Amino acid sequence: MTSSFMVSSSTPTGNNRRIELAAMDLWILGRINNVFVYPSEINIDQLKDALSRTLSLWPFVVGRTILENDQHHIIEMCDNPIPITLVINNDLKEWSLDSNVIVEANNKLFPIFIDEVQVTKFFNNSSDEPLVHFKLTHIVQSNEWVLGISWYYPLRDATACLHFSNTLSRLYQQMESTQPLLIFR
Repeated sequence: MTSSFMVSSSTPTGNNRRIELAAMDLWILGRINNVFVYPSEINIDQLKDALSRTLSLWPFVVGRTILENDQHHIIEMCDNPIPITLVINNDLKEWSLDSNVIVEANNKLFPIFIDEVQVTKFFNNSSDEPLVHFKLTHIVQSNEWVLGISWYYPLRDATACLHFSNTLSRLYQQMESTQPLLIFR
């Protein structure tokens, strides 16, 4: 069974501010895919709430790309929702890899846990494509939960993705974020 839903910022903070991407940032085909495996249940409502609060702290993540005058690549912080796909998997017995955190694995099983950012849509100046996608898979037989994150590279590198994921994790656990807040002026 598969379903999907959108999550918005708990408090809109983007205010349509813009960040122009420098040429070095335009690694257009780049994305960072991560998978995290949890040995026990993830409360979906709690995850949605934590993600909503995280998105308020990271307004450029809920932005969209714009190409102005065929030369200026911009992320507009427009507070658009981002998708989460939920999959209930009755076929897999258990998570089959040795690690509970996987980054860009070439394992053939890996893609079923990721809903990848469609970077080719950015070539067509698609302002509808979210910059981050989430996929949550429940492996019913082992009661494991797998969270896949696909992160558009111009949002910053893997370190930024890690900080975002850490903020999400801490807020899910009802802890304060330890990361400094981002400032865009």
